[in-house]
Amino acid sequence: MTAVQVAVYGAAIYFFGFGAGFVVRPELADQLGLKWLNAAGKTEVRCYYGAVSWALAAFLIYLDRQGHPVDAVTGVLFLATAVFVMRIIGTTIDGGWAERYSRIAIPVEGLFVIVVGVIRLTA
Repeated sequence: MTAVQVAVYGAAIYFFGFGAGFVVRPELADQLGLKWLNAAGKTEVRCYYGAVSWALAAFLIYLDRQGHPVDAVTGVLFLATAVFVMRIIGTTIDGGWAERYSRIAIPVEGLFVIVVGVIRLTA
């Protein structure tokens, strides 16, 4: 298994686990500071944090099995970079620098972007 495939399957496992957490226990959204006002909001958390993560995991595995692991890791890099950049912008605009979650998420996501970027560039 190549480094690119390790990154692809690592990301797929992450997205599957993340998605499972929100499908099975949408209350995990409380740890992110997310609140819903009604049952539809809870379903939204299951759908967009849960099911979309599952779909992404499946698509990454599909791309690898079709012989496109570099394309899969490129997609992970695009996604991770977009989330990281928006996390910094949003945290700045919304004044969330004092939030515990933000102080953990930003360096972890930054490191993830760097690792995936190095793997992609050396593929």
